[in-house]
Amino acid sequence: MNKSDLILTILGCFRYSLGRMTYMPSHIVRVIIENKTIFRDFDWELFIREIDEKEGNLGMDCDIETWNKLKEFAKEQLK
Repeated sequence: MNKSDLILTILGCFRYSLGRMTYMPSHIVRVIIENKTIFRDFDWELFIREIDEKEGNLGMDCDIETWNKLKEFAKEQLK
């Protein structure tokens, strides 16, 4: 799998996982953080924007915490 395919696959999983109340939010956030070097500024901005757009519908408290963790991590990657 090339880098572009991997990014697209992860972004699809991210979008699928937003708002879910399963194991997927914590799993996909872990995958994103572990693969941070493949993402561009555009991707980090996308993560932040889509989490913000879904605010109020991010799942249970533990899921909200997970998405906020990714959002803060994404902000750090943009510095």
